[in-house]
This record gives sequence, structure tokens and C-alpha cells, in this order.
Amino acid sequence: MTDQAPASQSHSHEPHAPAPVDHGPGHPWLTCLVPMLLFLVVGLLEPSKSGGGLGGSLGIPYERYPVIYAIRVAATLLLLVWAWPSLRGWLGRPTWWPPLVGLGLVVPWVVLATLQHQAGWVAGGTGRAAFNPFDSFGAGSMQLWAYLGLRGLGLVVLVPIIEELFLRGFLLRFVIDEHFWKVPFGILTAASAGACALYAAGSHPSEAVAAVGWFAIVSGIAAATRKPIDCILAHAATNLALGAYVLATGNWWLL
Repeated sequence: MTDQAPASQSHSHEPHAPAPVDHGPGHPWLTCLVPMLLFLVVGLLEPSKSGGGLGGSLGIPYERYPVIYAIRVAATLLLLVWAWPSLRGWLGRPTWWPPLVGLGLVVPWVVLATLQHQAGWVAGGTGRAAFNPFDSFGAGSMQLWAYLGLRGLGLVVLVPIIEELFLRGFLLRFVIDEHFWKVPFGILTAASAGACALYAAGSHPSEAVAAVGWFAIVSGIAAATRKPIDCILAHAATNLALGAYVLATGNWWLL
């Protein structure tokens, strides 16, 4: 016989430490901010029809837009692949309904953007390349299909990830606390809602009316599910439907 308590019971009265709350992702600046900055910086080289901007001043012809866009996509994708281990667990498991909401949101986006376009409510450049590959490549050519695949990859996969990481992963939390990784994803305040509206209008000047409403609704998805993946999938669904609409109608000014 011994008076010593079994090892399994020796610490039974010690308080349990609270489980750490992981608002993630790991390396928050790298994963939430840097991919968007890289995409924007390389995008400065994209030429426009008018020949303006940095691309025009460097003498890059408009016909070279697909090459610059390919570099833009490839560089950003490589960065995301490198950061993926930090992101994977934080994104969460998808909820079934946000992609359906995203698909439906393409209708008000197109209607409101068209009304704004027809009314001429855009001062200066729109920020859209409006590159029509059917004007540059032969119908059914390999170059055409390669470009459409590349453009689809950027529109439906890359942009939803990096823009949601930047806006709702970084910016909307940063205005609440500069240590934004400590703020739970999906928390909304008056300041973060205002930042979202300013970003929407500033980054989509040719669709500002539609963008303010669209980004507000997706912020509502973030608040409802608290999962970054749901915002990404809603964004991807809208972009997929928008891409299909542009292919069907030829309204390349929307892209």
C-alpha cells in the first residue's frame, strides 16, 4: 500500500489553461496584405487603350496586355502557394449558401454598373483594361483559348482569394485594431463598414454604386459565418457569372 495518489489523479485539481483562440492566419502580414500589393504593383505595368498610365509611359503597347497579365497572375500565384500552409487551416470549411448568394449578386452588379456606365458617372479612367481577346486572336485559336483560361484563372480563383484576404482579412480588422490578427474574422463596426464602402468605391470607380452594395453584402456573409472561405467562394461565384455574362454579350468594359 502507498499513500501516493495515482499519477492520473495527481493534477486533477489544477485549473485547465484556456484553449488559445486562433484568429489567424499565420504570418498575417504576408498572407493578407502582400499578395494584393504584389498584384496591384505588377498591374501598374498593364497598358491601356488610351496609352496612359505607367505602362503607356514605358512604351508597352496595348497588344502586350495578355503578357503583362500572365506575369501578374503567375507572380501572385507563386506567392499564394508559398503562403498556403499558413492559410489552409484558417480559411475554414465552406458553408453551402454563400456561393448561391454570390451567383445571384451578379444581376444587380451588371444592372447597376450598366446604368452608371450609360449615365457617364465615371471621371477619368475606369481602371479596367477592357481587353477583348476576340479582336486580337483568331476565333478558336490556341492563343484565344490560352488567354481565356488565364483570364478565368485570375478572375475566378486568384482575385477572390487575394481581395478577400486584403479587404476582410486585413483592412476591416486593421481599422479596429492595428494588431488585426487579434480581431476575430467577421467582426463589423461603423469604422470597418465605412472602410469597406470607401474601398469598394475607390477600387471599382466604373461600378462604384454596384460595388458598395456588393461588398456590404459579402461583409454580411463574413459576419454571419465567420469563415474567410465563404467570402472567397461568394466572390468567386459572382466573378464566374460575370465572366460568363461578358463572354455571352461582349461587354468587355466590365473586365
